[in-house]
Amino acid sequence: MRYFTDFIDNQGVSRDEDGLDFAGEREACLSAAEALVEAAHDLLRVKPKQPHGAGPVDLRLEAQVRDEADRVVFRACLALDIEWPGRAG
Repeated sequence: MRYFTDFIDNQGVSRDEDGLDFAGEREACLSAAEALVEAAHDLLRVKPKQPHGAGPVDLRLEAQVRDEADRVVFRACLALDIEWPGRAG
């Protein structure tokens, strides 16, 4: 069955128009969760343009999986707040 994984961040929604075939819903959802973690990792590697401790980092990403009928069958949200207490920012 074909599933579609959309990603949502503070820039908006990136809608999957192509989808991928998976053996079942569980496999599609696990793949979306893995992709969410990888996307967060990639963003953290490029996001800190500020010097260490210059201010808070707020990261919020969401993935949702839709089936062929366009029903959302899975949603995962990843949030990470990084602060350096006691430092001006």
